[in-house]
Amino acid sequence: MGKRLREPYMNLSLRTFALLFALILIHGCTGKDDTSTSQQNAEGNAISQEEDLIVTTLNNVANAESQFSKTKDSRSILRFYTQDYAGVKDGKSQTVKDQETYLAEVLARINSDEPIGILSRVMNIKASVAGTVGWATYEYEYKVVRSGVLQRLSQGLCTAIFRKEGGSWLIRHEHCSTASPTPFFLTPR
Repeated sequence: MGKRLREPYMNLSLRTFALLFALILIHGCTGKDDTSTSQQNAEGNAISQEEDLIVTTLNNVANAESQFSKTKDSRSILRFYTQDYAGVKDGKSQTVKDQETYLAEVLARINSDEPIGILSRVMNIKASVAGTVGWATYEYEYKVVRSGVLQRLSQGLCTAIFRKEGGSWLIRHEHCSTASPTPFFLTPR
């Protein structure tokens, strides 16, 4: 009698084991993992490796600008731009030559009796890629400090177009606008 009671339970245990084994195999064969290794943007959407490289490029440019008073190397910034770069800043055209001129002026001030410091950062970067062309929208903040006093603050929005050259994403075009206060009208119409 004891043998008859064990057989149904033994079959149940084998069936349960087989079912669990099948579920483990099915889960393993889906290719999905419980831990996600992809980056996510501010909205929580996954971003590709190439989009992440564009985000990294923008952060590296901001870091190079912030370190410029220490490195005194304009190439540390210019290396992120294509040779045929053409940009727009508050309605004015810019080229690589214009960037070089600006950095030379900044370097002269850094080397003066009252050196300046720069704090540059980018935020809320949204990058996209199609082949060897990429683009990003982002917010920027650029501060110039002299003797511990804020001399210049520039904040705004940018759209940048990138071209992949070798393994690097370089800025081909950038259009930035400085944020200005909302106009206040005394008599709305």
